[in-house]
Amino acid sequence: MSKRQGRRTRGQEKLARFRIKRLFSLAELSFDEGSFHESKRFINLARLIGKRYNQRLTKSQRMLFCKSCNSILRLSNSRNRISPKGWKTVTCLSCKSVSRYGISKS
Repeated sequence: MSKRQGRRTRGQEKLARFRIKRLFSLAELSFDEGSFHESKRFINLARLIGKRYNQRLTKSQRMLFCKSCNSILRLSNSRNRISPKGWKTVTCLSCKSVSRYGISKS
């Protein structure tokens, strides 16, 4: 029997997007309950599913967590600043990494 080649089916991609969205909501819930390690694990799983099924995270999902330590960025563990040059600078207080995001000029 030959191995299937080519892209994944649309059903598989749709299921992967659904699972990523569900894992992000579970991560937010577990962070609110105080289980920080569990929320990091959910974020890590969502990133792995995105890599495996070649599904990009949405911009809001990408801005929700720290890229280096996978912790959810909330007011309690991050610092948000807006620079005059049109950047939003987010500093993770867990690992001290800095992320910059462009802001639209509207």
